[in-house]
Amino acid sequence: MVIAAVYFVIAVGAAVVSGRNLDRHLQGPRLRAAWAEGLTAEARCTAVRTEEAQDAEGGFVLHAHPTLEFRTGDGRTVSFEERQSRLTPAEGDFVTVYYGAANPQDATTRAPSFGMRHARTVITAAGCFFALISAVVIAVVA
Repeated sequence: MVIAAVYFVIAVGAAVVSGRNLDRHLQGPRLRAAWAEGLTAEARCTAVRTEEAQDAEGGFVLHAHPTLEFRTGDGRTVSFEERQSRLTPAEGDFVTVYYGAANPQDATTRAPSFGMRHARTVITAAGCFFALISAVVIAVVA
């Protein structure tokens, strides 16, 4: 029983750390802050920077990073490079951006989604559930 309890505590800790790391990797805090206030604006693509990267199979892929410029509700002009979107507008195209009033430079073109808003919670909960099931099996078998 003690082994199962120790396993459970360690596994829950690992689930929490994994959820936090995934959330940071997906830029969850930045995206949630941009979506929180519900502010949107039309942004114009002023430039597109391409970057060549190597994929897992050794082939090369091009990633486009558009520079977008928009005006906030209080009249400030903000320019930022979008790095986390699959959106590839051409120079001069207009797209909708989501931003927070406190940090409009952290805007994003990614629309709010359940998965991005709750990725950390879902991963942590799934890890805790599997930790509980495993601990019960260990307690029964041992």
